[in-house]
Amino acid sequence: MQMLTAMASAFLGGGVTAFFGWLQSRKTAEIDANDAYVGSIQKLTRQMDELRADREEEYQRRKQTDEENIKLQNKVNLLNTRIKSLENLNKQQTQRIKELTEQIKELTNVVNGGIYN
Repeated sequence: MQMLTAMASAFLGGGVTAFFGWLQSRKTAEIDANDAYVGSIQKLTRQMDELRADREEEYQRRKQTDEENIKLQNKVNLLNTRIKSLENLNKQQTQRIKELTEQIKELTNVVNGGIYN
């Protein structure tokens, strides 16, 4: 009986040791899996931060480009207005030259006694 008790005790002791060994290995595996999960989340977080920084940089670049485009568009509008003003002035001067040319013809005609046509 003592032998049976010793065997049972050894078996149970070994079983308990095996159980705790299995439990420890499972705990270690879960910790490793959790560490890997945390690592992947940290990696994704860094990637998201990099993407946010890239997006902000692109936004600022586009904003600056838009501001420059607006300034250039304002300059173009100003130049177009100036061109139209000069075109109108040119039309007025051309008309005035035609009028003066006509007056010169008339005066020349008068001076020459009506010979000039």
